[in-house]
Amino acid sequence: MITRTVRAVAGLPAPLRTLFFTTLIFRTGTMAYPFLAAHLLVHEGLGRGTAGTVLVCFGVGALGADLAASVLLGRVSARALMLGGLVLNGAVLAVFPFLHGLAPLVASVVVWGFAYEIFTPAAYSATVAAAGSEERKVAFSCYRLAINLGMAAGPVAGGLLFAVEPRLVFWANAGCALTAAGHLAARSRGAPSAAPAGRDTPKTGAVPRTRYERTRFWTIFGLSLPVQLAYSLPSVFVSTYVIVGLGLPGYWAGVVFAVNAAGIVLFEVPLNVRMARTGHLPTLLLGFGLAGAGFLLMALSGSGPSLVLSTLVWTAGETIVFPGLLGYVSELSGEASADRNLSLYSTGVNIAFILAPHLSLLLARPSAPGIPWAVAGGALCVAWLLLTVARSSPHTWYKEEPSCTDAI
Repeated sequence: MITRTVRAVAGLPAPLRTLFFTTLIFRTGTMAYPFLAAHLLVHEGLGRGTAGTVLVCFGVGALGADLAASVLLGRVSARALMLGGLVLNGAVLAVFPFLHGLAPLVASVVVWGFAYEIFTPAAYSATVAAAGSEERKVAFSCYRLAINLGMAAGPVAGGLLFAVEPRLVFWANAGCALTAAGHLAARSRGAPSAAPAGRDTPKTGAVPRTRYERTRFWTIFGLSLPVQLAYSLPSVFVSTYVIVGLGLPGYWAGVVFAVNAAGIVLFEVPLNVRMARTGHLPTLLLGFGLAGAGFLLMALSGSGPSLVLSTLVWTAGETIVFPGLLGYVSELSGEASADRNLSLYSTGVNIAFILAPHLSLLLARPSAPGIPWAVAGGALCVAWLLLTVARSSPHTWYKEEPSCTDAI
């Protein structure tokens, strides 16, 4: 599996290989945010409520980036936007340890969240520009691989640095962001701006698809929200569920994270290489089905081994559904609206990221700690049923006008 993954990354077009390593460097440096709450509580002396407000401001900045991305991408290139975000990210983090007081902290965290998130829709745009429709699932899975590899290493390194000197975490993060900017600037200098071979181009005289674009996009956006919410749960709820809800030793939470990370790194890219020519709807049905089953099994788990089995199932769903959603959204309305659609899709991701901690703690009960998992799994099963109905119905949201050929 590792050999196939390396071969897939090596076979990417040059712009996507540059994006892969830029993302890997950038995400490996994502070590400051996991320790932001500890820094605010211990070194800034903020109360829990105030520190929580500052953390929410990061999400506000990220949402602002997603909403602004399509407008910005209409004015500057994806490369320029990624470079700007990386440089701004590094600059904010370099001065962050010297900031004190609620107002400067809030302002800097909003800018930090904006700079961090603006990279994502720009990277999506660059992926669409460099990959044809049949290669996009593989391209997006490679991009996700870079994120997951980096995010696995970054917090570990951050923990070691935080133990030595908390300010080092912010400066190391800043250094990685600026290094990623330097790599992107050097490796993409002089790259052609024309669309590469294999990229979809608008057909001359094609009938405008505005009504169908809106219907298809907002339908899949709505169906994707249960996915985003469900997969925001593990990072914020696994430890509480395992230790407090089930009364299991804390190392089982670590095992869940390790199994999930290993499954993504080992299998996501090879699996999507094999499924590159599978239609969007079968891909999404498989991904939604595995995800729903996995989270329902999490709700029923009562032991360490059952948690591992459940994690394997929802991890399999994750490796399929996210590249599938990104690939489909990128093609919903052709080149003209791809940036807008992918930026709005990222907005849904951040909304879920903000809501998941509050919803999970609100739903969980001492007598029924698995309710958040059950609700997530049930919502995914409903979405799966809606997709199934769409597949079998002759009059459905994913059907195109006769002049359009890229139906799901």
